[in-house]
Amino acid sequence: MKNIARYGIGLAVIVLVALATWQGMIYFEGKKPAIILQDDVRYVGSKTTLSVTFSDEGRGLKQVVAFVEQNDERQFLGGMNFPTPGERRRTLNLDFDQAQSVLKEGPARLVFSALDHSLRKNETTLVIDVEIDRTPPRISTLTSAHYINPGGSCLVVYQLSEPVDKTGVLVNDVFYPGYPYNVEENQPRYAVLFGIPLNASKDDRRLGITARDKAGNETYNTFPHHIRSSRFRERTLVLDDNFLENVVPEFQSAIPRLRDQKPIDAFIYINDVIRNENDNKIKEICSKSEPRKLWDGRFLRMSGSPMAGFGDFRTYIYNGEPVATSLHEGVDIASTVNAVVKAANNGKVVYTGYLGIYGNMVIIDHGLGLFSQYAHLSSIDVAEGASVMKDEPIGRTGATGLAGGDHLHFGIYLARQFVNPVEWWDQGWIEDNILSKASLP
Repeated sequence: MKNIARYGIGLAVIVLVALATWQGMIYFEGKKPAIILQDDVRYVGSKTTLSVTFSDEGRGLKQVVAFVEQNDERQFLGGMNFPTPGERRRTLNLDFDQAQSVLKEGPARLVFSALDHSLRKNETTLVIDVEIDRTPPRISTLTSAHYINPGGSCLVVYQLSEPVDKTGVLVNDVFYPGYPYNVEENQPRYAVLFGIPLNASKDDRRLGITARDKAGNETYNTFPHHIRSSRFRERTLVLDDNFLENVVPEFQSAIPRLRDQKPIDAFIYINDVIRNENDNKIKEICSKSEPRKLWDGRFLRMSGSPMAGFGDFRTYIYNGEPVATSLHEGVDIASTVNAVVKAANNGKVVYTGYLGIYGNMVIIDHGLGLFSQYAHLSSIDVAEGASVMKDEPIGRTGATGLAGGDHLHFGIYLARQFVNPVEWWDQGWIEDNILSKASLP
């Protein structure tokens, strides 16, 4: 019995020692909290938002705090207290309120501090040197003649008072990025090619240059421009069963949901849904462009008869009733069957393949956001990623996609939308509206 009692007492002592050791490790743990700032912050401005994560693997966070410090002044950004142990992780999104700030522009320090619930009161402090900047960049427009056709293209060149993170032209809600042009370290210049919507009028003033600096300060300036008047054709196209039976099966073989539909219902789906999907894909393809001019002079036009023009608004009629509409965003040219298609200008091939209503298609990047499109091809004779020269063969005409016969659909795409190719075929227009304004990079 004495041995059993001794064994029990010994076991109890071991348990108590283990518990005491465990509690001591918890209460007296020496690992400090961690602080992680999500972004590499070097500038603080009127719209700066900081995302910082505090964490502690022991008893948890007791207090977290963040502030901006400059000389003897301090501006509180945010913080929290956690009276009860157990808060292992907390992320704070902090705004720098310039209106309430007593700090001046110039060097400062971001300070983040975290204290845990350990009896050792482990504390971590993260200090980051920053520059306070509340002044938005100044924009000076360097070009003056901005005469623009609806559906047309334009070039503007401007100078900024400081380096920026993002700049370009806004046309309504569409952003066209600026490309560095004769950049100086403190007075950078940018060139922007942008397009105007087909339905734009000379009274449409939602057009200007925007710039956001490294501190998040933004500015927006309009610039002198004149949008000319222009009208585009409205066409009525009658759909017959022969046309539908020639065109629709190509799509039914690729899209299972169309296989049980009537040809006219499949056509409506193709014209509406597939067309929109294809145009979104082209936006994705053309979202990145070489930051320099690759083209040289006017763009070449394939010889042949025009079948449809840029900006044609089409209404499709079936059995005497309108069933669908579309906007034609290129120029259709009919030549001989399987005619050779050549690159309209120097550039880099960024897409080759089949794309819905456009069939077999090639897209070439000409730099500064400018692209050319070649659709409905019967064959493609160039590889994606290849550099091509003006007048170099890239494929042959065909009737793939939503096409009623053999022809080339040629389009010019500028950053976010199709623009009128006719302008880019005209050397005089290019000289007057592009090259005379700037020696583009």
